[in-house]
Amino acid sequence: MDYDAHDALLHHIFKQTQGDAWFKPSAENIHAGVCLRINAGQYRVFPYENRFLEPFETAVRLLNPVVAVKLRSAAVHVALSNMRDDVNAIYVDDDTRIQILDTMADLPRADKEQCGAFIRDERVLVVWSENLDTIIPLCRDFEESLIKLVWNRHTVSGMSPGPSIPPTAVTSAVGSVADSASDVQINDKEEEAATEPNAKPASGGSWFGWRIGSRAKRAPAPQDLEKGGASARPAKYFGPVYSGLGLALSTFFMASGISTLLQEYRLTGTFTRFALLTTSPFLFSVSLFFSLQLIGNISYVLGPVAQYHENSKYYSAIKPAANKEVDAHLPHITVELPVYKESLSHTISPSVMSLKKAMQTYARQGGTSSIFVHDDGLQLISEADRQERIRFYADNGIGWVARPKHEDGEGGFKRRGRFKKASNMNYGLALTLKMEEHIQKLELERGEKGSVTDSTISDDDVEDLEEKALRLAIEEIYEESGRRWKPWANNAKAIRMGEIILIIDADTIVPEDCFRDAARELTECPEVAIIQHESDVMQVAHHYFENGIAHFTRRINKCISMACANGEVAPFVGHNAFLRWAALQDAAFEDPGDNNKKKIWSEANVSEDFDMALRLMLRGYTIRWATYSEGGFKEGVSLTVDDELNRWQKYAYGCNELIFNPIIQWWYAGPINKQLRVFIWSDAPVHYKVGMMSYMFSYYGIAGGFILSVVNYFILGLALGVDNYYLHSFEVWLACTFVFPGLGNVGFTLLEYRLGLRSLLSALAENLTWIPFFFFFFGGLSIHLSQALLAHLFSYNIQWGATKKEVEKSNFFIEVPRILRRFWLSLVLSFLVIVMMVVFSSSIVPLAYRIPGNAWAVLFPLALVAGCHILFPIVLNPWLMIFSY
Repeated sequence: MDYDAHDALLHHIFKQTQGDAWFKPSAENIHAGVCLRINAGQYRVFPYENRFLEPFETAVRLLNPVVAVKLRSAAVHVALSNMRDDVNAIYVDDDTRIQILDTMADLPRADKEQCGAFIRDERVLVVWSENLDTIIPLCRDFEESLIKLVWNRHTVSGMSPGPSIPPTAVTSAVGSVADSASDVQINDKEEEAATEPNAKPASGGSWFGWRIGSRAKRAPAPQDLEKGGASARPAKYFGPVYSGLGLALSTFFMASGISTLLQEYRLTGTFTRFALLTTSPFLFSVSLFFSLQLIGNISYVLGPVAQYHENSKYYSAIKPAANKEVDAHLPHITVELPVYKESLSHTISPSVMSLKKAMQTYARQGGTSSIFVHDDGLQLISEADRQERIRFYADNGIGWVARPKHEDGEGGFKRRGRFKKASNMNYGLALTLKMEEHIQKLELERGEKGSVTDSTISDDDVEDLEEKALRLAIEEIYEESGRRWKPWANNAKAIRMGEIILIIDADTIVPEDCFRDAARELTECPEVAIIQHESDVMQVAHHYFENGIAHFTRRINKCISMACANGEVAPFVGHNAFLRWAALQDAAFEDPGDNNKKKIWSEANVSEDFDMALRLMLRGYTIRWATYSEGGFKEGVSLTVDDELNRWQKYAYGCNELIFNPIIQWWYAGPINKQLRVFIWSDAPVHYKVGMMSYMFSYYGIAGGFILSVVNYFILGLALGVDNYYLHSFEVWLACTFVFPGLGNVGFTLLEYRLGLRSLLSALAENLTWIPFFFFFFGGLSIHLSQALLAHLFSYNIQWGATKKEVEKSNFFIEVPRILRRFWLSLVLSFLVIVMMVVFSSSIVPLAYRIPGNAWAVLFPLALVAGCHILFPIVLNPWLMIFSY
């Protein structure tokens, strides 16, 4: 016989997993074996030509994993020996629930995410995996858990000669009660934790903060352990106080300017200078972010921090307590994953594999989950890549929807929105909602015919009904488009929406045990619509630009965590968040720009996340920020300065979109956007409005840096008569330098130390290391953010490319042309400014208009901003240092 690589793998897996091959089965037709997928729908079984393994091979082919192992051992036999016929699961340990199937023929209908199933009639265990590398460790883990289970039973029986300890009833999410001695220790550890008195921090604390590496181990509030219940979540008022102080500080700045004008009026008696007060609204708005940062950094140094380790209204630091009622009826969770043209192997596949681990954990805890991909690139990529994606989706049980490509011509299909993510998800959700309508109709028709009863409906019938409903939904959308654009979709079961949605990006890693916590918390708190998790960074390039942006992202997320712990309303950032599907439907709206179609996500906003958060809050829902995943959620960051700049321009554009209407609409809609008016007059907390407005106006402060420096250069350089109300650019620069890189780094360093996250010296060293990086980064943003703001105001169709998720090798000779194409405007304006300063300081200019080169207070601010814009694409580009060709 000629062996190939598949045979070698089969032999190796069989040898490594069949340690109990000596065990003699009670029936001669029961044999252990390994089944390996060779091609799509084609499997090979070892031992070869064993007719008793044919049912195993058939069942595995229908289940469609990469590899499956049929285990027959003493531990498996004993584990099943005392199980009643109505028991449908065994808890092999505290959190691992493995299904029991009656026969091998039931295996194709098993919960695939559990990666294991006991077969009752043969008393065997079937283990499967989508990854060859994990099948052997998986089998060994099962064997070890079963040995512990069997030994624990033996110990319990030995201590109690009489009947077994009364079992704990645990009902699976899809079946009947699992009532056996194996369930005795279910949730024991969680109950012990729940009954434990309030614990102190692990490593102790002090009045100033927590010791390094400590976590506040605080038990939830007392509650009924059988039914669970809402633990106390008091509202914290540190955030409102800090916002009030920041607001007062900005008011003081404005009052100081008014005081100056009044003093001058007493001397001159003229009212003309009061015209300067027209600038007060802009100055107040821009200064608000400065003031809040100043107060916030002081609070990091001197304010309380214990609230960071406690649960509150808008913040979760501690996982929800065990809730047996919820755990017995865990809701279905749908993972929404919008993708475009990302690499399948480098981006999409790692994210899906991470999800599969979390889904496996949830399945073994008794829950069900699925992945729903909104694939906006499937109809755009090459045929080979398309088929590879479709096979990947099929192999992993992923449901997907792909809409037609965008056509600019009249009558062509339009992917609406400047940022396509919202319309991409809306298209898929519209299809799944239509599918649900057809499912209800089909179920009603079947009930009226009376051909079957609910008690006799099989899983196959349900799947056939779902697939038929999907075909009808596709056909309905096709008819609505005039039979021009037909949706592509597959796997109806997976695209049905669960009670809870986890929305992630294509480049995301999730914790292995996060689904059940979300289910518990959303059940415990019905007013919560979104649980937004703090994210760590998933790095792929590890060059200094990605390292810098990773540091910045972690720092921003930590500051948000502290703000939410202080009592600020949690933000929704659009990914790594659990959403309540019922709340999203409750907040749906009719889009007047698209024939009043009902939609979930706003396609008219670049910042669809803020729009969703606002609509949910107006409906009375709460958004919560969670940190108990402890960095388990990871997101990708920008790999190039170009991508990061695009991100900031999108944010600036989105903020301007929320505040102002385009100028062309002012004559009938007014300058202020309706959405902002709704937000300001809504019932949202006042401190949330203050914080949100300060964030949005910070982009105007950055954008105005370049043009205001030019104006300052001429006003002071030409010694034009200016009022004392005017604040010189150099003084503004000194204040910003003190608050942001100065007090900002000191405050954040001490915050990390006080929270017990870092040692003082380690935190200080890292924060100081990145000051030069951010000096050039923020110094070079002004012109680019101005472009985005003006593009919206003047209705210019600014476009951004898709963010790169994979590392693209480059070098000096590739990057220089890219820099010239992307940054030509900022480079031209910056060099013109430098030439202008040289000319105005030379003898070419008449003495009356000359600005001498030693007037450093006049020259420095403009030279600084021009130099940063020139160096921005150079010093922040790690590929420029590579001269290969």
